[in-house]
This record gives sequence, C-alpha cells and structure tokens, in this order.
Amino acid sequence: MSFKPIGKWIAVVTDIGGEKTTEAGLIYKDNMTEKGGYVWSDVVAVGTDVEEDIRIGDKVYWELATIMGNYYEGLDLINEEHIIMVDREDETE
Repeated sequence: MSFKPIGKWIAVVTDIGGEKTTEAGLIYKDNMTEKGGYVWSDVVAVGTDVEEDIRIGDKVYWELATIMGNYYEGLDLINEEHIIMVDREDETE
C-alpha cells in the first residue's frame, strides 16, 4: 500500500457484494439500510493516532452511514470513533 491514513483514521476494505451504489460511489446490498447499515470490514491501514487496539488484518464492525464519502482507491476511510467492535484471529504466543 502506498499511503497511510493520518490521525485517527483507518482504511478498510468492505466486501458486501453490493447491489446499489451511493452518490459517493459506495456499493451496498439493499438490505444493509434496513438493518441499520452496519458492516464488517478488513483493516488495511491504521493512522498513527488511533488509540484503540486496532491492527492491520483485524475485522471491524461500523456503521456504513458514518463515512460520508470518505473513500480512496476502493477503500473506505473511517474514523476510530465510529468503530463498534473489533474481531481478530486468535494470537498464539
């Protein structure tokens, strides 16, 4: 990846197999808005000021409506404050 988000921003890939496209270019399934519009995404880059334990490779759960057109080259850019849950593969020591 040739860029890194700054501050509390996190770059994610959201694969929801969309059916519709918003004016901002975000693709989503019809039923996403009916269920509140929360999605799981894969973290691909994390800003230097992110305080939560969020790492590249994690899955994050966030509300689709919070991005307001924040995207770059196929990635959604979301602020740390909009992440509700983080899922990480078990770490072995």
